[in-house]
Amino acid sequence: MQRTKAAELQRTWGDKPCDHPSFSREYDMGERTGNYRCAQCGAPISFREKVELMAARGAKPGSQREG
Repeated sequence: MQRTKAAELQRTWGDKPCDHPSFSREYDMGERTGNYRCAQCGAPISFREKVELMAARGAKPGSQREG
């Protein structure tokens, strides 16, 4: 997900709570940033946060969508 698209998604989503059901890799000008974005609300998520969210859900690595 491009950083600009994620920012627009965040503005559209607003302050509603989100459980971040899936993640997309974040890109800026076509280059990966190393971070992720919530595919639902656009919130920035670090690799560590992603791992912690997946562990809390009992998900196996690779089971969440990584775009």
